[in-house]
Amino acid sequence: MNGILNVEAVRIAQAKFGNKPLTGEQVRWGFENIRLDDKRLTELGALGLVQPLKLSCADHEGGGAVRFQQWNGQEWKLISEWVQADRALLRPIIEASASKYAKEKGITPRDCSKEI
Repeated sequence: MNGILNVEAVRIAQAKFGNKPLTGEQVRWGFENIRLDDKRLTELGALGLVQPLKLSCADHEGGGAVRFQQWNGQEWKLISEWVQADRALLRPIIEASASKYAKEKGITPRDCSKEI
């Protein structure tokens, strides 16, 4: 799945910025504009591998759900439906950790509310 996301980010960024070597900032923009609906996932041969994703500056998870698989000795079998992360529990932990890291490193966090 990481390979799909990397290629999609570059493809999207090159559609906006041109078919040329891209800067890190342009590829970041590509990642934050990934939209994988069922149609695109089918085109990529990845339908069912991940949930539909819509990434943004404020949401790098695109939904945050996972499904569990188990190897039975011959093939991978899905053993769960999509399980949604508990964002009410996790977001404050993530935000506090990110804030601490930014303060330690002298980084000014991006304000996604100022970006379109």
